[in-house]
Amino acid sequence: MSRHEKRAHAEKEPTAVGVTARVRAYDGIRAAILSGVFAPGRFIEEAIACEMTGVSRSPVREALNRLAAEGFVELHPRRGAMVRLLSADEFEDLCEVRHMIESHAVRRICRDARPVPDGLEELCEAQTQLSEDDFLSSVEINRQFHQAIVAASGNTVLVQVFDNLQANLTRVAMLSLKLGVGQNDVIVKEHRELIAALIAHDEDRALSILDRHLVGMPRLKSYLPT
Repeated sequence: MSRHEKRAHAEKEPTAVGVTARVRAYDGIRAAILSGVFAPGRFIEEAIACEMTGVSRSPVREALNRLAAEGFVELHPRRGAMVRLLSADEFEDLCEVRHMIESHAVRRICRDARPVPDGLEELCEAQTQLSEDDFLSSVEINRQFHQAIVAASGNTVLVQVFDNLQANLTRVAMLSLKLGVGQNDVIVKEHRELIAALIAHDEDRALSILDRHLVGMPRLKSYLPT
C-alpha cells in the first residue's frame, strides 16, 4: 500500500478510540473556536489545525466546510477559513429570534398538552456533575436541552430554523459562562423549573421561567463588536 493509500485508508477508518479522522477534525476545530483558541475574525491555519487534531489536511478541510455550512466560519478563496464575527446588532437579532422560537415551542407544548421529551432530567443531572471550568460540556448539554424543547413543539420548520442558530448560540453560551453572566447551578435550577412547568402544561409559569432564563443574554451585547 502506497503512502497516499495508507493516509486515505486512515481517514476512512475509526481511530483507536473509535472516532474517525473527520470527526476528530470537526470536534477539535469546533472546540477551539468555542474556547477562543481560534478567535473571531482570525483565519484558521490548516497546518495548525492538523497538528492540533492529529489528522491530515483532507479531513481538516472537510471539517472546515462543515463548520462553514453551520455558520462557525466563512470560507474565503485563496485565503482560507475565517472564524465568523458576531456583531452586537446581529446578537440583538439573535436574542429576539431565539426568544420567539422557544416561547412558541413552550406555548405549543402547554396548549396542545404535548409530552415533555425524555432525557431532560438526565441532562440536568449530567450538568450538575461537571467541573466549574468545563464550559464546553456545559454548552453542549445546554444546546441539547433547548433543542429538545423546540423539537417537542412538533413544528419541523421551527426546529430547522432553531438549528440554524446553533453556531452563534453556542458561542454566546460559551461567552456567557466565561464572563460569569451564566452560572451552571442557576442554569440547572431554571432548567428543572421549566421541566416541571412543562409537565404540568402551565403555560404562564413556563413562559415566566423562560423569560428569566434568557434575561441575561442581552447583557453580553457590550462585549461584542458594533
